[in-house]
Amino acid sequence: MADAPGPKKRRGMGSRLKELFKRRGSKTPRSESPSLVRNVEGSGGPSARNQPEQGAESSSLRGRSTQDPLEVAPTSVSPPQLTSDGPKEETEPQPIEDLRDDNVRDAVEAGVSVPSEGIGSKIYGGVRAALRLVADLGDVFPPVKSTAAGLLFIFDVIDAYGENHEEFRKLLERVNMLSAIMESCPKDVPQEVLDRFSGLSLTLLEKTELLQRKLDPTRSKVERAILSTEDKDEIIKITQEITMVIEIAMFKSVTQNEFRTIQAVSEIKWLREHVTIIEQASGGLRSMEKDIEFLRKSELLRKLGEVEGAEYDNQKRGGGCSPGTRISLLATLLIWAMDRDSPHLFWLSGPAGTGKTALSKTFCAQLAQRGTYGASFMCTLQEKDLQDIYLIIPTVAKILAEERPDFGKALEQVLLSDRSCRSPKTMSLNDQYSKLILEPAAKVFTPDDLLVICIDALDECKDKDAIAQLVTTLSRKPTVPLKFFLTSRPEISLRTSLQSSGKQLRLYDIEEHVVKADVMLFLTEQFRAVPAIYEPHKGTWPPPEIEQIAEFSGKLFIVAFTAFKYITAPNGVSIERFKEFNRQSDGIEAIDSLYSDIMEEAFKGLKPREQELVHSCLSLLVSAQRPLSPHDYSRLLDKDIHLIREAFKALHSVVQVPEEGVNDGSISIYHASFVDYVTSHTPREQKWAVEKAVAHAATGDACLRIMGSMLCFGISGAQTSYLSNDDQPTPLKLFSELLYACTAWGDHAVYAGLESETRQRKLEAFLKGETVWYWLEALSAVKAVEYGYTILWKISKAGLLTYPWQG
Repeated sequence: MADAPGPKKRRGMGSRLKELFKRRGSKTPRSESPSLVRNVEGSGGPSARNQPEQGAESSSLRGRSTQDPLEVAPTSVSPPQLTSDGPKEETEPQPIEDLRDDNVRDAVEAGVSVPSEGIGSKIYGGVRAALRLVADLGDVFPPVKSTAAGLLFIFDVIDAYGENHEEFRKLLERVNMLSAIMESCPKDVPQEVLDRFSGLSLTLLEKTELLQRKLDPTRSKVERAILSTEDKDEIIKITQEITMVIEIAMFKSVTQNEFRTIQAVSEIKWLREHVTIIEQASGGLRSMEKDIEFLRKSELLRKLGEVEGAEYDNQKRGGGCSPGTRISLLATLLIWAMDRDSPHLFWLSGPAGTGKTALSKTFCAQLAQRGTYGASFMCTLQEKDLQDIYLIIPTVAKILAEERPDFGKALEQVLLSDRSCRSPKTMSLNDQYSKLILEPAAKVFTPDDLLVICIDALDECKDKDAIAQLVTTLSRKPTVPLKFFLTSRPEISLRTSLQSSGKQLRLYDIEEHVVKADVMLFLTEQFRAVPAIYEPHKGTWPPPEIEQIAEFSGKLFIVAFTAFKYITAPNGVSIERFKEFNRQSDGIEAIDSLYSDIMEEAFKGLKPREQELVHSCLSLLVSAQRPLSPHDYSRLLDKDIHLIREAFKALHSVVQVPEEGVNDGSISIYHASFVDYVTSHTPREQKWAVEKAVAHAATGDACLRIMGSMLCFGISGAQTSYLSNDDQPTPLKLFSELLYACTAWGDHAVYAGLESETRQRKLEAFLKGETVWYWLEALSAVKAVEYGYTILWKISKAGLLTYPWQG
């Protein structure tokens, strides 16, 4: 029965593809999503595909039609049986015979392996034809069209000049998967997927321009054959980079038992279960889970310290890069990491706010997916332990021991047998590196292993001389495949130390249009989640205001982030701030200008006592040795907790404050550049300017006040002196403000300066009074006696005071 006449429906991407396939004389593509199971060694697992019922109408791959997407049952895939030695059985890839270009979807669905000489194969021609269809369709999302168009040009150039069959085959496999995703996009593609396509298309445009500058596609075959070795190497490098950016943008991978499985990201729900590549992992990762729990409980490894929150996946330190951003740079880093012949040291430098930490976190996550993650240590001014240069290598060794239990066992033997390792945290940096990293690594790592260690934000460590020593120490190349990725601001000492021993990349040297595109994607994603801004502009999204903010931000992600936080702060009208945000500053001046505006607004209309309260909160924020809670601020500043929250209300753009009612969460800064601004960049006459020495003096006095009022005999809660602290009937603990005061007062005194006679008298009164003994009891209860020893030694070394038992 014919359909009743009605309004003409817009044809979707799927129906257009179906029609084009019919015009070219091929069969309509099957309705099942393709299952691309591959193994780079030539042993792919069989794939069972769902057959449509006999007589059922063959439908096109789902496109952007007005119809609801078809429900497709997941394709059953049987991966090869994996062991530590590889698949049990190897089968030769079946040759592809008599396949027309137009029937490539049939071959793809059948799970046919791509032959190693795939550059001239029918599969390659079929993928190219599929990309051309997507690029030619008018109703495809622009980022998807430009991605297809960019890949077409790149394929033609690489095919024309390439002798890199293996690298081309890897690229071809990824593009084969990608073309299946593009052909079957439903009309309601998740926004994150579109963001990923946007980032991918921009990166491919960058690579296209690079190829156009490097090579002339119109040259004859004879001319192509006489390319220099350098040019051929450059094409291989670009091929690797394109393969990697496609992976980063659109796929996820899991490495287990020496094999890596690559699938579409979870947002691509319509193909996630149907598109798979299985290939050999780059590192020699082995399954040793049974040993991990034993190592975590090892008493010997506890000597390395108990630093918490150092790894890249600590969510309190913020997230990684937004989907679709930084993929070209990430590809560069991953290619360095996977190349055993590249330098073992990579230094990424850039001014504050260029996104180094977010990039490091994403890089580590990508390494973990590929089985080449070793360990990470994310330095920060916000945590005392995470700014101690002498805790980096012991912590890295401990994490590496948990990642690789065989390394952990070798490390245990070193700690047990070497007398110089009795106190790893006080060893010289050179000895730490030799004994805790190189020696156990040499015993267990093989040429098949490949691990990368990331140390982020080195410049935020306190001891600047020791930073240069650490870099010099790490410059010594290991005898095993172990690499180090370092990030910092472009300090002269680091630059000198790294000049001849590693690879360097300056974030600020990346072309501005590349960074601006990433900033635009970041801002577009952030503002889309703000209804007050998105709803009025959703018909023309993104609005021009976002480009203005991106222009203002320049190459600094922290400016874009701070601008977003300022515009959406709860104490303002978001839509008005969004419309009015149009400034002309750029670079470092931009962040200072933005901070200045935020602080002007925060202090506007405040009475003198209110200004004093906000300034006190800023002083404690700047001087605190670790993030403190609203409760701790209240006790240390001797102010009502509601006043503390009111004081920070206007600073939400630059300071993270726990939600109302959560008074034990941490108050912390979003970025170290804010501390730089209020302590050094800010003119002294500004109401919000903070002098570090004065701030430390005030916080130190607050700590002495807290200890004087709270410390007493039995403060730890011990019920009997006949049992050790660990064996007491109830666990020993201190109030949070007292814990901070007991473990930070000495640092504040040292940073404030011990030359002041008034300060000397205060310290002498404390150290020669009865309270000092209760302080030592409190330190014992929280296992921080080492702090007491260290701080008393520092004060005594200054020659201003004697120990209480010496006086």
